[in-house]
Amino acid sequence: MVQYAVLGSGSSGNSYLFTDGTVSILIDQGYSVVELTRRLSQFSVPLSTVQAVFLTHLHPDHARGVGVLSRRLPIPVYAHDRMVAEQPLLIEKLGIPEGKLQTVCTSELVEVGPFSLFCFETSHDSGGSVGWYITHQDTHYMVLTDTGITSEQQMMLAEGATILFLEANYDEQMLKTGPYPAMLKRRISGNLGHLSNEQALQFLCESGFKGEHVYFIHLSECNNDPVILEKVVQSRTDLPYTVCRKNQWYGPKNEVHL
Repeated sequence: MVQYAVLGSGSSGNSYLFTDGTVSILIDQGYSVVELTRRLSQFSVPLSTVQAVFLTHLHPDHARGVGVLSRRLPIPVYAHDRMVAEQPLLIEKLGIPEGKLQTVCTSELVEVGPFSLFCFETSHDSGGSVGWYITHQDTHYMVLTDTGITSEQQMMLAEGATILFLEANYDEQMLKTGPYPAMLKRRISGNLGHLSNEQALQFLCESGFKGEHVYFIHLSECNNDPVILEKVVQSRTDLPYTVCRKNQWYGPKNEVHL
């Protein structure tokens, strides 16, 4: 039986856990090893079970802790080949041990223990950004975050997913009237930025997702409000869902506020 968890989601750090109790994998690692260990402990998962990290992109809130973790255990880090080719200095700064950085191309299948994974392209201002699709037996998990637009491929994948982790970064009105400078607002709402609440719900409806649960992730602290998002979700779908708030972690049987 697989346990999964949102260990954290937002500008202060992101990481998603999948484990069978013996083998654990992470999508992103934006925390110190101490903080990651603390968050894993809430699900009774030892750090020593982590056998690989898969990166969505290289922004610090998703990748700042991956180098230290890969040196500590040590474990492989998987990244899209474009990510490595286009951002060699950022890769170098992570300090991933020699031989532990594994590059993959889109749709290339990677197997770690009982898990099979492949990445799919996203649209973000970080070269080689991707989402990840994780399979364990007949259960499929999809992590779609940090993308300004969605694609037909992503919709097809979401249609077959059992559990969907879906970005809902900003409320359009809050972003419009908020304190950010105009250039940053354009970046966030542009094709290389993030998904709004409306875009996330539109994707959810158009993809035909009929899985077990949706986790709305990567909410902006400044430009979104969980209460606003919950009202939008309730008006548009009857699917089971969780809005992932800052400074909380989430799993099917465990939700803790810091």
